[in-house]
Amino acid sequence: MTTGQPVVLRGEAHHPGGSSAAATVTLSEDVFTVAVAGSAAWSASYRDLGAVMVDGGIVMIQLGAGAGAERWLFERFGALTGKLVLGLRDGRLRRRLADGLVETDPDDEIDLVEYESGAEAGIAQLLYHGRGVVLAPVDDRVAWLRIRRADIGSVDLQAAVGGLAIGSAGRSLSPVPGGGPALRLLRLGPAAVKHGQRWAALRDRAAADASAIVAGLIPDAPVALRRAASAVLLEGRPVTPETLGEAWTPLETAVLGHPPFDESYRALREIGGGETAARWLVTAPERPGAVEEPRLWFFVGLPGNLVAMELVSAGSHATYLFRVVPRAAFQGSLPAGALATAVADVSEALIDARFLREPMALPAARLAEPDGLRNRLALAALPSLAAARARFVARIVHRDPESWRGAIDGLAAWHGTARDDDAEWPGRAAQEAQVDDAAGLP
Repeated sequence: MTTGQPVVLRGEAHHPGGSSAAATVTLSEDVFTVAVAGSAAWSASYRDLGAVMVDGGIVMIQLGAGAGAERWLFERFGALTGKLVLGLRDGRLRRRLADGLVETDPDDEIDLVEYESGAEAGIAQLLYHGRGVVLAPVDDRVAWLRIRRADIGSVDLQAAVGGLAIGSAGRSLSPVPGGGPALRLLRLGPAAVKHGQRWAALRDRAAADASAIVAGLIPDAPVALRRAASAVLLEGRPVTPETLGEAWTPLETAVLGHPPFDESYRALREIGGGETAARWLVTAPERPGAVEEPRLWFFVGLPGNLVAMELVSAGSHATYLFRVVPRAAFQGSLPAGALATAVADVSEALIDARFLREPMALPAARLAEPDGLRNRLALAALPSLAAARARFVARIVHRDPESWRGAIDGLAAWHGTARDDDAEWPGRAAQEAQVDDAAGLP
């Protein structure tokens, strides 16, 4: 929210239906404080704001959600009403982004823009960060758009309306049915040029990072092959042998053709069907521009409604297993596209979570411990991460090849007949005990 000195605003406040009284609202960097005459002052984190609405100069805020939600009305703040609303909304945006592991600078400007996206239109807060763009509609009933930089397609200046038309190149910026731009920013005026440059720069940096990562992995491959590979092996985007074509074999060898991953990858391929096993490679820089030691991971589809993931660049600690479809829906085979969707979901969650796996994998009791606070906040702030956790089944520790393979086989056999999504694999507790014993395992 604010930086430097707190902002102090004076007006009146009351609960809906109650009596109005003189009030002071102090906007600090992490919390805001409300002091109402005749009552004890109270403070709240900006993340507690479930809604911030304005009607005829009266500001209504909701703290929390559900039956326990608390509502307050602020009025007679006069010319400071806009500053109050802006401070609360900006504080909430920055706090929730921080909870969601998005790094921003306190001095990064938050713009208010008019937008259209499919059937949706309105006013939204817009904030750029290293991994992409967040568009947060001021209508609290509308979900935020969290646009990853590799998903930005065309960026066209629309001079007639002083705006931008932005095309989709990935799932976080959904194409509009019937064609047309996925997102329009309207009536930006002269600032349209600056905004267009920022959108294009994010997209181009993602492409440059992908190109540098591919060049680092297979520097001796022909230029044309590297260029084709980097065009599809964008940040966090899973690619198959069919998608990569001739580039698959050298990239597979570069990433997975050395110990200890050659052995586990070969075993997972065997379990998944050998040469016909569904498999994907994924790359991303640890941070935008940090391409010297990229993050590398792979997926292999397994029998029993499972997909396996290993993060190669983090060391050979564990194989992470996720369900593909809800267990009750699995009848021995998977619907077309379901496996690819699951792989994309988990991969995007890994990008959004900055490659942390604990929020996905920790047992509920461990997640509830004091040390689990960061993970709980991230799960609350990132829908993709919460969805990946809902798919998570177990992680199998690489203690030795025999015990690892036995656990994979046992899990696949159990999971293929499980129908309750709340049921837990009987071997999970033993694997989690090994996780605690594995030095360096996240």
